[in-house]
Amino acid sequence: MSATGDVIARGNVAVITGGASGIGLAMAERFIAEGMSVLLADIDEPKLRNVEARLTEAGADVATQICNTSSEIAVAELAEFAIERFGAVHVLCNNAGIAGVGDAWIDSMELWDRVIGVNLYGVIHGVRSFLPIMQQQGLGHIVNTASIAGLIAVPGAAPYNVTKHGVVALSEGLFIELGLTGSSVGVSVLCPGFVKTDLMEKEPDRVESPIGEFMNEMIRTGVETGVDASGIADQVADAINGGHFWILTHPDTRPLAVERMERAAALTNPTLPGEG
Repeated sequence: MSATGDVIARGNVAVITGGASGIGLAMAERFIAEGMSVLLADIDEPKLRNVEARLTEAGADVATQICNTSSEIAVAELAEFAIERFGAVHVLCNNAGIAGVGDAWIDSMELWDRVIGVNLYGVIHGVRSFLPIMQQQGLGHIVNTASIAGLIAVPGAAPYNVTKHGVVALSEGLFIELGLTGSSVGVSVLCPGFVKTDLMEKEPDRVESPIGEFMNEMIRTGVETGVDASGIADQVADAINGGHFWILTHPDTRPLAVERMERAAALTNPTLPGEG
């Protein structure tokens, strides 16, 4: 469900994690163009301060906070700061994420913990900290950034796959639960393909492996040649305004998800995506 047409509006407030670059920054710029105030959270302080200065100089109402989204306390403090600074939160974009390329049986538990902490627990913490605010307001929309890797299994990216599948499942369940309770808070899940971002700059240390190295190079090339983040932000805004759950930004990836479900329904063993 969603209070369509009322969420993205002049004077309303958006909170965006992973907001100092890439999709997060593009969403911030789109919301600012609509007259919204934004609170940007990121763990990269230099980038965050530079973005804050640039947007403020351009006349935007912007606040920032350093935030490690894997920390429940840090995200709760982000929500508290949002209310102290703006008095309300109308849009939450749980967007912070890191890469996690490697083999399931080789990657260290430290890598698993870090990727799950940011990519999955970060979203969980965001929902738990901000949804009560929106419920009390009677208005709001949550956008959770997953990936096409939340709909298909990409070899050589086990930690990333697990977290993004988790984000899709969390979001879908939340959408249904809120609908059953008659809530006016909307939920969307963002499942992009390759986008020009600094995702690979945030890649955790990993144990090298043949499959992991192949996927690392493929993903790095895909990100470098990916679509511009501003187009993704436009699709996010359209989904919020229309009350749409699925935001599948790359039409060429949709058949991969369909193929996977068809193979599952036919009890057919998995293959590489696109080779079915």
